[in-house]
Amino acid sequence: LKAAYCHTVQYVHQLAQSYLALPTDQWIPISGHFKPQTADKVSLGLYWQSADGQLRASAEGYYKSMNHLIEYADEYYLRPPLEMWNARLTSGRGTAKGIDISVEKSMGKLTGHVGYSLAWADRTFAEKNGGRTYPARFDNRHTINVTLHWDINDKVQLNAAWTGHSGNRFTLLPQVWTAPGFGSQYQYDGDEVPLIAGINNYQLPFYHRLDLACTVRNKRGYWTFGLYNAYCHMNTIAVRRSYRTEVEVRPDGLSYVSRPVFQKVKLLPVIPSISYTWQF
Repeated sequence: LKAAYCHTVQYVHQLAQSYLALPTDQWIPISGHFKPQTADKVSLGLYWQSADGQLRASAEGYYKSMNHLIEYADEYYLRPPLEMWNARLTSGRGTAKGIDISVEKSMGKLTGHVGYSLAWADRTFAEKNGGRTYPARFDNRHTINVTLHWDINDKVQLNAAWTGHSGNRFTLLPQVWTAPGFGSQYQYDGDEVPLIAGINNYQLPFYHRLDLACTVRNKRGYWTFGLYNAYCHMNTIAVRRSYRTEVEVRPDGLSYVSRPVFQKVKLLPVIPSISYTWQF
């Protein structure tokens, strides 16, 4: 039985404009009136190991409190262009809590690991979402990871990894209103303005994929043959608003009607790979 407490201080902040983890996310140092990010975490866990050391199991619960988090303020793009860049930011707090359960076999030709996490994460900013608490973008309620490693012989190894988790959260704009078109012959012939009902108010479908790899060793190094998303499950990574044209039959003939729809965006199919590692 183990218990732990941890206090951390971070002097750089990640600024993300998307609910996806992208390499374009910015990292900025502390500046202006913003303070370093701090976090306090407490955890309590139960750990077990078999007498021969082949099997291990654990269950751990944790609670983490974070302060001085940095995000873009709501409608930051409406700020004056010559204003200081950090005036577009706002500071807030967040929490994360959950339970992690894992079982691992670490000895023998066939080894592997099964893990499950039940987690919650939220954010509260005075200048975002009207000061109301909202779920963080990585508020994935359920996460499952399964890995297997099989040493067929001294030269050939097979690896399989399956991962699945509740979809990321993002801000869906369910409604739009049409701004008046000034100078137009039509009263409402202006731009469509989205209505933000709440931050991270929608959750993407459950994400899952299987990755496979085969490693073949020789005297100089080893070859690795891989399959990313082996069963080619097209996971939804985004939802966008679009229009669909439909044909309606009316007494005076056919009519084409454009209706708003939401479309799922799917990006990565099965991706094979091959590489060689030369050891010297």
